[in-house]
Amino acid sequence: MNSTSRIISFSFYTVLFLNHAWANALNTKDEKVFLDELVVSASGFEQDADKNLRNVIVVDGSSLKKKGFSSIEQVLESIPEINFVNFGLGRNVDMRGQGNKSNIAVKVMLDGRQINMLDNSHGVTPLNGININNIERIEIIPGGGSILYGNGTRGGVINIISKKQKQDHFSIFNQTQSYQNIIDGGNFGFNLNKVLRDDVALSLSAQKFDKNGFQEGYNEKGFHLNTGIMSDLDENSNIALNYNHFKSTNKNSGYLTKAQIESNPRQKGASENITQTNRSELSLDYNYYLGDAWEFRLGSFWQDQKIVYDKDVITMKGIKAYQDGSGFDDTTLGFNFKAKYNYNENSYLVSGYDFLNHDAKRTSLLKYSVFPIIPYHHMQTIMDMNKQSHSIFVLNSHQFNDIFVLSSGIRYEWNQYTTHRSYKNQMQINTSNHPIIIDELSLFDTKKHSDNIAFELTPTFVYSDTGLAYFKYEKGFISPSPAQFVNKDNKSKKYYSTDLNSEIFHTFELGINDVLWDFHAFRASVFYTQSKDEIAYLGNPHATSGSWWKYYNIDETRRLGVEMNLSQKLLGETLILKQGVAYIDASISKGVNDGLRIPYVSKVNLYAGLDYYWSANFNTFVDLNYHSRAKDGGMIDEKTGKMYQNEWIKDYTLVDIGASYNYKNLQIAAGIRNVFDKKYYTYQDSINDQYLPGNGRSYYTEFKYVF
Repeated sequence: MNSTSRIISFSFYTVLFLNHAWANALNTKDEKVFLDELVVSASGFEQDADKNLRNVIVVDGSSLKKKGFSSIEQVLESIPEINFVNFGLGRNVDMRGQGNKSNIAVKVMLDGRQINMLDNSHGVTPLNGININNIERIEIIPGGGSILYGNGTRGGVINIISKKQKQDHFSIFNQTQSYQNIIDGGNFGFNLNKVLRDDVALSLSAQKFDKNGFQEGYNEKGFHLNTGIMSDLDENSNIALNYNHFKSTNKNSGYLTKAQIESNPRQKGASENITQTNRSELSLDYNYYLGDAWEFRLGSFWQDQKIVYDKDVITMKGIKAYQDGSGFDDTTLGFNFKAKYNYNENSYLVSGYDFLNHDAKRTSLLKYSVFPIIPYHHMQTIMDMNKQSHSIFVLNSHQFNDIFVLSSGIRYEWNQYTTHRSYKNQMQINTSNHPIIIDELSLFDTKKHSDNIAFELTPTFVYSDTGLAYFKYEKGFISPSPAQFVNKDNKSKKYYSTDLNSEIFHTFELGINDVLWDFHAFRASVFYTQSKDEIAYLGNPHATSGSWWKYYNIDETRRLGVEMNLSQKLLGETLILKQGVAYIDASISKGVNDGLRIPYVSKVNLYAGLDYYWSANFNTFVDLNYHSRAKDGGMIDEKTGKMYQNEWIKDYTLVDIGASYNYKNLQIAAGIRNVFDKKYYTYQDSINDQYLPGNGRSYYTEFKYVF
């Protein structure tokens, strides 16, 4: 049976199943479809979704279940305020036009603990290390969050909340995906919760995955493991200990040329890469409640991620080069204390202290030979980095009366940086007279510190039982990473330290939230963000005459945008329509690149969705996502920092359809992603003719049984 026949068979049996499910669903007693009131931790403590909170997007567990998502990335791709940016080493989540700063300007957290990498130039936020089947909800705060979360929140904050159940539960699940074959892989796992006593509960979640990619030569396999114990020490306090582990082996064949990707985006690239990833996390949280007025939270955590390139073959000007053994280590040790004083109804004061010790190690190995002239050339770069942060903050939200709430806060953060860098260069060059042997070692150490203050003022006007309007001013910061304090001179080829200022941003935002006529909800905001001293980079780390680079502060960038989300519940809440739009004008407003667009930023992102609940047990959906074109990285003049030859990354529209059905303890979902098989790029480097394809049409099924 050929691939086309297999796809037709898959689609046929899926339709038969859904028709059968529909018939059974229509024979069941209709029940009202509703959404529970959600709680969010945008204040650092859980609270009702409508209490003093303004611009918070919540993706609840029901959305994760019914749409068959197999990764956090798939979930976030469906949010119009979110984009994904790939500028070389992987995809980073972006909000409000951060472009190639997305990995340091959008803070991603798991249960309130940041997971962003320290290495600014090579760090990819490890979303794939999170088990989606252990997620309760995802909270998204576009634009800001500096008071509670500190450094690196210019684009916004994403807080991923894991499941915490205090009741017996056991379920197994199986997800499959396919492109042109019947099965191109999937995952299998289980979730287990056991209440030992009324005050002690254990949890265990495991998932094994083995998936082929859309492009030939791509495969990812490994597992997730999540364990935890929760205990109510007494009626006023509880404690939770959790351990998570992720391991994966990733194989890929690298980039395609534009001619290749346009003729057949599924074909293999010219490279051969095997990457091993191991990520572990241990956390301990303690909560204490003193009456109804006081809440205290102590948290500590340790995270460690190791990435090793077992096999990494690249091509440089037609010559094969090997980077086997290269890799990245990232280790974080953190402690935080928060106190919340509810001094009046709907009024509270939150204060706290955060400590973070962040270590990173980058190991870069490169070997090649050009016989008979260069028998060998071995280069080894090792960079050890450390950033230690101490922060204190206060946030007050006061409701003066039924119509006016004022929130204000301040945060002080002090950072210390240390960097140790070594470079070993070994090379033999054969000449007509005699061979030239090069064996050199360069060492460099630097130590720096910085401090920053963040401030926020947000008046909110509650003009009706369902509506509110707010204005927010926020001053925040993005402090440098340790790697950015080390430059290399173009002439002497010597390392030297540089003085960098933190990036300071000012955000002004005006927004409104309301529900009209009991069925039409909308949320809209207009924002303007001005950044000063944004850190830029020029140079060439791969220059044939010897690598060199320079980090420096540029004058100013600006980001102006509009975000709007609408939803309508019709026909007794059986039909739910959703629309979303995000418009972003991100550009450099001063300096040598004045007026140029910030690369990798789409001006317009659109979303439209339809969910129809045939009954309480059966629903179908259609989702549409549009991303407008963006500029790629182009070239940067090595001497002036001027950007040029930034080519367009083409726009694209993706349509997904699917259905989910519950029958007693069985939950089933099936669907098609990218229904029209739209071709698009997830990475583009037009200068070097390197591209990566986005996923074409694919099919998924998910089966879950709850015992």
